[in-house]
Formats: sequence, C-alpha cells, structure tokens
Amino acid sequence: IDQWNEVRKEARVILVMDVSGSMKEFAVPGGADTKLDLAKAAAIRALDQFKATDEVGLWTFTTQGRGQSIEPSIVELVPVGPISATGGPISQAIDGLFPLDGTPLYETAKQSFDSAVADFDDSRINAVVLLTDGRNDDGDQGDDRAQLDGLLSSVREITDGENSTPVRIFPIAYGNDADFDTLRLIAEASNARAYSAANPATIDTVFTQVISNF
Repeated sequence: IDQWNEVRKEARVILVMDVSGSMKEFAVPGGADTKLDLAKAAAIRALDQFKATDEVGLWTFTTQGRGQSIEPSIVELVPVGPISATGGPISQAIDGLFPLDGTPLYETAKQSFDSAVADFDDSRINAVVLLTDGRNDDGDQGDDRAQLDGLLSSVREITDGENSTPVRIFPIAYGNDADFDTLRLIAEASNARAYSAANPATIDTVFTQVISNF
C-alpha cells in the first residue's frame, strides 16, 4: 500500500546537468558526437516521459575564472514548474548548452538539494536528477573531503531526521571518468540510487530508468 501511494504521487524534479569542459570530449573515439551532444538529446527526449502533472526545472553547473579566482557557476536556467509550461523552455535551454570549465560537484549537489528542500511539496515525490561526467573539481582540492562529509551528513540528517524532508538525489555517472562510487554515496544518503552510463551511448536508456522513479 505504501509503495502504491508513492507511485501515485506526481513528481517535483530539478534536472541538473554538468556542462564542464570534459563534456566536449567525443562520446565514441572517432565519432561525430560529443558527450554533451548525446546527453542533450537524451535529456530532451526524457522530458516526454514525465507525467503532464509533474513539475520540472533545469539547472547547469561548471566553474568560471582562473587561478585563485575560480568560482562555482551553478545556474537555474528554468525554475521548477508544471512541465506543460516548462517543457518547451527546458528543451530550448538544453539545446543551447555548451561545455565550459570545471566540475563543482559537491557544491552543486548541496545547492540543488537545499533548493528542493526549501520548496518541498509533501504531496509529490521531490527529487534532484544530477548528471555528471567527472569528479569534484572546483579549483580547491584541499577541502574536498570536508565538502563531501558535510554534504552527506546534511543530506542524511534532512532525509532521515525526526522532522525529515525526503528529497532524493538520483545521480547519473556519465562516461568512464565519472566518480560513480562517490555518486552512489550521495544517492544512498538520500535513500535513492545512482545510475551508471559508463558507455555514453546508453544515456537514453539510463534516463528512462531514472524517470521511471517518478
């Protein structure tokens, strides 16, 4: 009965896409499409798999700056809203994405999770779908362990605490260089699961698997 009640719920989802520099690598050696090309096409097609009553928004993440001035660049391109209204703008925004710099993975996971918690809707499945092809790279490796520990602790406390706000993070590890083990820890902290698209050609299938949670 509990599972049926969960299945019947509509979803509120933030789709978060990595636009770091490594996404410009070719998906298949000698091929014509980059990893970002395939991810964009798959993400746009995946929008059709949401229910008409679901709410979906789009964020992207990379870094900007050089040397000592590197900063995370985490952008809300389309605010969460009914997909009947946001589907077109999300498709257009995804189609215009291009690869930039680094991968502030931990900061992005924290910000998108916190945003979903702040706007939590207990009548819906609340989730973050986070696609990345790399490891945390925000210009400062010295605090990576502390960042990750803080992220996991915060997600567990909010997800499982006495006054829990269950927001699930579904990471997609895209390509061979993605840090699947860490993404799995992030997913499990939110009572979700991580998905692997180590072969970029499988990204359509993986997106389908992820959206089937909603």
